[in-house]
Amino acid sequence: MFMGGSCIIRRPESTLLYHRVPHNFKSLDIKVGVVEDFSSEPQPLISEHITLKRSTSSTQGSKPDGGFLFLLLYFHRSSQSGVSSNSAAFEASKKKDSKFFRVHQLLPVSTFTVKDPQDLVLSLPFLQFLHALPLDYNYALYREIFQRFGTHYYSSGQLGGNYDLLYQYSRQELTTAGETDENTQGCLSKETFFTVLLYSQYSSANRCTNTRVTEKYQGSYIQASEKSFSMVRGGRTREAAALAWEREGSAPDKTAFKDWAKSVLENPAVVDYKLLPITDLVRGIPCAVTKRRHLRKALLQYLEEFDTCKCAPCPNNARPVLSGTECKCVCQTGTFGTNCENRAPDFTSEEVDGYWSCWGPWSRCGGSMRRHRTRRCDNPPPLKGGQACDGPDRLEESCHVSLFEKQDSCDNDDDFTIGWRDELPPGVQGCLRPQRLANSFLRKAKPYYNFGEDEEFQCFTGFELEGFQFISCRPDGTWTQPRGRCHRRLCVPPEIPDDMTLFPTKDSYRVGESVGLNCNEPGLMPLPRGMYRCGAKLTWEPPLPAGLRCTNENPFVPDSQCGLGQRLQGSRCVCVQRESCLSEPESLCVLNAIIDVAVPVSLCSFHAARCHGDPLLYMNEGACNPADITKLEWARFRAKMSSKSSAQLPCNLDTCYDWETCSASKKCQCKAARECPRTGEHMFCVKLTAQMTRSLTLCSTAALKCINQPFEILHEGDCSAGS
Repeated sequence: MFMGGSCIIRRPESTLLYHRVPHNFKSLDIKVGVVEDFSSEPQPLISEHITLKRSTSSTQGSKPDGGFLFLLLYFHRSSQSGVSSNSAAFEASKKKDSKFFRVHQLLPVSTFTVKDPQDLVLSLPFLQFLHALPLDYNYALYREIFQRFGTHYYSSGQLGGNYDLLYQYSRQELTTAGETDENTQGCLSKETFFTVLLYSQYSSANRCTNTRVTEKYQGSYIQASEKSFSMVRGGRTREAAALAWEREGSAPDKTAFKDWAKSVLENPAVVDYKLLPITDLVRGIPCAVTKRRHLRKALLQYLEEFDTCKCAPCPNNARPVLSGTECKCVCQTGTFGTNCENRAPDFTSEEVDGYWSCWGPWSRCGGSMRRHRTRRCDNPPPLKGGQACDGPDRLEESCHVSLFEKQDSCDNDDDFTIGWRDELPPGVQGCLRPQRLANSFLRKAKPYYNFGEDEEFQCFTGFELEGFQFISCRPDGTWTQPRGRCHRRLCVPPEIPDDMTLFPTKDSYRVGESVGLNCNEPGLMPLPRGMYRCGAKLTWEPPLPAGLRCTNENPFVPDSQCGLGQRLQGSRCVCVQRESCLSEPESLCVLNAIIDVAVPVSLCSFHAARCHGDPLLYMNEGACNPADITKLEWARFRAKMSSKSSAQLPCNLDTCYDWETCSASKKCQCKAARECPRTGEHMFCVKLTAQMTRSLTLCSTAALKCINQPFEILHEGDCSAGS
């Protein structure tokens, strides 16, 4: 372990034994020097029932439930610990219908914090491997770094011991004895405290008595178990192994626990920690940015190798787990056997829970600078009332249009050039690294250049070079002036549904280029159909509609011989059926006068409803805005007064009434109150202010409403008629 040039020492208060702090440690706090120190701040003893059935309360699905996660880690880690065999624990669950209970307690000796990544001194083999990585992305080579050095490193944690036992019980025996999971869990915890532990937050504990279990097994819940599996960490192997128990053997006691605790002081393990990815350590080397980017990509790909989605469905609703890269099936409680084919007498469930298939590939980084991928709940799908897959079927994240389309450019951290920004290294003549143009990167990106050497500007994806891309290092140590610039003249691909593809497919499109859409599934077509053009403002014209989807329905085509919302049937025009318009995208906002609510509809649905006499009143094109209360109130007023209007003049999609005119742009515009007649067929008594009441025509009343003039309609008819 590298100690560095300084000598920083620490010791616990109870001893004079000093420990030198390694160079990479930011802090080290040693709390325990002798075994009695464990009792000064005892950690809680935790007992829990490990359930193999997926929790129904989980809604996020991002993490497995705690009990199952322990078993997953147990099967994976125990072979590495040297204390217990993972195959023994796994095979035990296959041979008998079992329940598992876990008891664990931490014995922390010291806490540590590691320095920030840029301040760490890395091992020579690790640095040599980083230097040897190629600039081109090669998964096999980048993957090797994780196989040699791991995927993460400790950023902080605790050193000490972890008392951790998994007890296996016969489910049938506990059921026959009338034992609940809560009672077994509590009694096992109390007995462990009473017979094994020396250091606890409790001063005393009463063992469980007068139960069928204690009567049969000499008052011991530990001896009632079939056996225990040790996942104890820290201390020497012999002392740790003495804490486990098998039937017909002697149960562990306080002496065994104390011997193990003493060995923890001599051989502590990391028992609690926080991790950071080793990709964060790739700093201060040539081409660090490029290699770090490749490593992060490789890390995601590497972690997917350990996803249970790669496992085939387990028989009899068993749960798949990975032990390393080997798929195994853990039988749920109530089943056991090689293929979980044996059932307890009281287990009658036929449910099959759903599990995820693997994530599909990421989509392209579209115009919204977001990308996504999807997965399906079909490995297997839920059957006979089984639980659906937990978690989302779509994952979305921010993305960036690649700056390096070929992924072979060398880009460095700023810290690699510190000291060379203002002066060249001793004995070197030439030019310092030049400043790059806006929206570009340097092709070579070297810390310094020889006289006469060229450097090339390359534009980011989505930008085009205008002018000359090369500059040269002059004999006086300066660079020639750049004679080019990168400006954006390209559109990024538009966002489209997962079941569609663009044609032609490109990373970017020039102004004036057009794209179309195809459905991935044969026999389906996109609705609405159309072509979309990369406009001068670098946006797609027209914008892609929100309701874009694939369908096998034929789009509604109006009959030129009939009116809007009609089609020719034989020799006469009839109204189009409302159901025939369901595949059309919603493009209008209308007021449904029956329910008095603004609703989105398609143009086809609007005309069909009008033809059938449905009371739909046009409000605007596009989506409805629930926050615009004023527009909704005006639409409700128009709908209420429309039947009283003597004029109903069609105006594009709208209808203009007595108080409106149809403008040249085909929109209904309100008249001014002075333009309305003073008398009319429909009069209203209107209270304008606290002291002013007037008799107004329908036109005048609506004109005031249109400009949001506050008033109150007292009654219909002349004011004198109501007095």
